[in-house]
Amino acid sequence: MLRKSMMIYPEDSVAMVLEDSKKGDVIQTPRGEVELLEDIEFAHKVAVAPLACGEPVIKYREEIGYMLKAVPAGTWIHNHNMGCDRGKVRGAKI
Repeated sequence: MLRKSMMIYPEDSVAMVLEDSKKGDVIQTPRGEVELLEDIEFAHKVAVAPLACGEPVIKYREEIGYMLKAVPAGTWIHNHNMGCDRGKVRGAKI
């Protein structure tokens, strides 16, 4: 099923789904269609291209975090696979 999503800039690496979506659903993005590889809840992020471990996650042309592991397009992006060091020094032990 084709699901609604939002991606503001073509260079962003993630889109946001605008409705609860299921594995196998498809979203249309400026980069083309992306098939979802897992269920993704409303307002959560999905990779629109493969992302490597350590690669920045870009949303609204801003780095919002970095990948903790490599993932293919269609993967749900959240705190289980994306790190974020905003407000702290990357790699610092707190």
